Order: sequence, then C-alpha cells, then structure tokens
Amino acid sequence: MEKGVNMMNDLAIIILNYNSYDDTSREVDSLLKEGVFEKSIYVVDNDSKDKNDIEKLGFQKSINILLSNYNGGYAYGNNLAIKKALEDGKNYFLLLNPDIEISLAAINKLYTDLQDLPDIGMIGPRICYRNDRNKIFSDGGLLFPEKGFAGDHINYEKYKENVKVSDYNYNIDYVDGSALMFRKEILDDIGYMNETFFMYYEESEWSLRLLKNTSWKIAVNTHCEAYNLFTNRSSFYQYYMTRNRIWMCRLYNGNIKYVTKERWTLARRALKKGKFSMAKAYIKGILDGLYSNLESKK
Repeated sequence: MEKGVNMMNDLAIIILNYNSYDDTSREVDSLLKEGVFEKSIYVVDNDSKDKNDIEKLGFQKSINILLSNYNGGYAYGNNLAIKKALEDGKNYFLLLNPDIEISLAAINKLYTDLQDLPDIGMIGPRICYRNDRNKIFSDGGLLFPEKGFAGDHINYEKYKENVKVSDYNYNIDYVDGSALMFRKEILDDIGYMNETFFMYYEESEWSLRLLKNTSWKIAVNTHCEAYNLFTNRSSFYQYYMTRNRIWMCRLYNGNIKYVTKERWTLARRALKKGKFSMAKAYIKGILDGLYSNLESKK
C-alpha cells in the first residue's frame, strides 16, 4: 500500500482534451474507480467546444483542470500540464490520450520500471486494439529516415499468441504518445516537446532527441498493456503527417526527396478520385514542410 501511495504522490497522469469530453470523462471515472488519487490527475482542455463540461468535471471530481484559451496542439497542451505538475512537486509523468484504456496495475508497473531501471528515461506499454484486445497495435515505434521518416509499429496487427518478445523492447525509435511515461530528469537534458509540430510526430521527435543527445534509453514493457481506439485518416491527419515528416527530415537529415515524391503521388491519386480536400492536404503539407520556418518551441 505504501508503495502505491508514494506513486500517487509522485506521479502526474495527464489527459489532453480537445472536443473529447465523453472519452475524457470515461477515462477519469475509470482511473478514479481503480483508486487513482484525484490530485494525481491533470486534464488539459485545448480551447475546445466542451471546455465548460471539462471545467464542471474538474469541480465534480476534484481533479486538476487546466483550461487553455488557445489550441496549440498536442505538445502545447501536454507541456502546460507538465509544467503545472512540476510546480506541484511531481517527478514522474504519464501522458494519456482520452480514448486509451489502462489499468492502475499497468500504470504501477510502468512507474516501478522507472524506479527499478534507472537508465530508462521514457517507457510505454504494449498498445492493443480496444475492439480486439488480443490484437497488437504497437510494441514500440520505428522511424526510417531513409524513407523520409516513415513510421511503423513493431508487431503491428499481429495477435499476441503469434509473437514472442522479451519483457522489455529497447530496440525502438519512439514511445507512442498515446500512453507514455517519463521521468523529470529528461526535461533537464532535452527540454519539453516541440510545440511547432502541433499534431503528430511530437513524441517521435522528443524520443529521437533523447536518444541522440543523451545516454537515456527508451523502452516498451510488452507485459504491460493499454487499449486504444483508432479512427480513419482524414485530410487533417494527412496534412500534418506530410508536413511533419518533412520537418523531421530537416531536423535529422532524413530523405526529403523520398517523402515529397511519395506525397505528390498520393496527391495525384486523390485528385484522380475527386478527393480534392485530401489532395489539397498533401500538397499544402509538402509546401509548408519545405518552406515554412521550423522554429523549435520546446
């Protein structure tokens, strides 16, 4: 019991809300029901339409609520909560997407890993599908700079009974930002997540920055699970994935020609199919990726 109490006093569980009140409130209720302390939970609202509902949730549940008057994206919102939690004396931080399901036992295991494995700076769980819990989404993320920083997931869409892995997978390039735990000390070494990215690749860049500039390791505990929902890839998604992959190439010497050629091909296909908003997303992503200022807001 004492160990669990120490964890709750030491850990900030951060949930970023943007028009996702139903998922956010469900996740908060689930965590509280399992015994998570109210003041261990930090919900940030990124100036969404359900901001008032999130504010009421905070009062009702006595959890920490941060209401932003500006939607600065994933990194911006999470950075706000991290800074507040640091002021509150927290030393460990768990970033959760609102649609993630994770048990207190899994959270405790990740926290214990960071206690017992002092060389790990970031750690995450195996992520499986909520609608098919034996099906793996990710045992850790991979990046391919030679392919314009295309990403992949280890054991993607494989069934658990068909894979054999060690307890800890260190051979990864990033920890998925939907469920990512880290220790305070990495902030001293590499700073916060880069807010310029707005959406997608923030955790990839952060993980890569940690691996390239420090001796910290990152890992996934494959015996620790979280469950997620996955939606269709919209034009919004494709714009940021296109732009941010090119930005990753600019930051880390990736193959810009590869990603621009790939994305131009996708834009032409979208045009032929009459999907003009999707084609526009690819083209705008390419142009903004190549020519916009890549400031490092971190």
